[in-house]
Amino acid sequence: MLKYSQKFSSFYLKFYFFIDFYVRKTYTKCIKAYTRCTLWKETLMRIQEVVKRTNLQKRTIYYYIKEKLVIPSTTLENGYHDFSEEDVSRLIIIRKLRDAGLPLADIRSILSNPRTAPYYLHKQLHSLQTQLLTIEETIKNLDTFSTSLTVCHSLDQLSKELAHVEFKPDTHKYNAQYTSRDARLIARYLWQSFIEVPMTEYRQFLWQKIMQTTLEHIDTDLKVMTQYLQALSPEQLDTANVNQYLRNQKIIALTPEDYPDYVEELKKSLLLFATDETQKKKWQLVYRPLILPTTLFAYTTSPLFLEFHPDYKKYYDNIHACCMMLKDYLDSKEGEKFKQLLTSVFQESYDFEESGYGELEIAATFHYSVYNAMSIKEIEAFLANNL
Repeated sequence: MLKYSQKFSSFYLKFYFFIDFYVRKTYTKCIKAYTRCTLWKETLMRIQEVVKRTNLQKRTIYYYIKEKLVIPSTTLENGYHDFSEEDVSRLIIIRKLRDAGLPLADIRSILSNPRTAPYYLHKQLHSLQTQLLTIEETIKNLDTFSTSLTVCHSLDQLSKELAHVEFKPDTHKYNAQYTSRDARLIARYLWQSFIEVPMTEYRQFLWQKIMQTTLEHIDTDLKVMTQYLQALSPEQLDTANVNQYLRNQKIIALTPEDYPDYVEELKKSLLLFATDETQKKKWQLVYRPLILPTTLFAYTTSPLFLEFHPDYKKYYDNIHACCMMLKDYLDSKEGEKFKQLLTSVFQESYDFEESGYGELEIAATFHYSVYNAMSIKEIEAFLANNL
């Protein structure tokens, strides 16, 4: 009986310690969870605090919520919005960009893809400077006219006086003042995947050389490409920029073992391109004014970017190797018919003998590229106004 009592006591003691340990552990977890929850709640703000932090009116904040530019959490019990620090940061960005005059469509694109911010800032600067120069010129012309028109006796007299006066200036004469800014635009578009790197003194030197090279071409072979980028909508640019970035990242990540599969992808894409009448027509329209000069320029600046960013060497080596594999295939007996098909498609818009075959990779991804952003009619209208 004593032995049984000792066993029972030992079991009871162990059970007691187990329960005590479990309760203490559970209690600790609950305290930690409560602390995290409390801290989380403390980081959230109601709209009155957000108004103070952002200098925005309540109705403006509600409008941005309605437009889904910011999406705060909502308390289920009362429907109140709870704003995080990230929400406040987004609202401050929106306010400052709106203060700079950017339309909400451009701001929406920047919020969804911050890499495009330099382009939209360039676009707004271009618009503001054009307005400023136009207003200054209009004031000058109006002042001259009002000085000469000391007395106005009738509408006939006013009509005669106005016959040789134009208050709306010709904005084309302002183009020279945009050259430096346009150079930044085209450089950012071409090299967007490779400019996000710590700017050392040597990289700053290389970037200045890249910009100088761009400036030397901006009023000649790159002029139409710059105008084309400016003619696109924010949505078109955003989509094209994202697609180009993803394409470049895919090429950077390639290894020699991946080359054959990537070349097969290029073949399939080229076959789809060669059988799509819309894509072929667009290519023939934009090849000489846009694709060829931009590709040649990118090739001439490649040596500078090989030193500027380590990932560019990976990109350059990988795309060159894959294009050479594609060239070998097209020059072989096996690829003879495919080359004949591509030759008939490109007609005079591509030279297989002179080209380094890099433009075939552009054709293979043409449907994702910036060159495919406009419809055929839009491209024709753009070229008619800019060539």
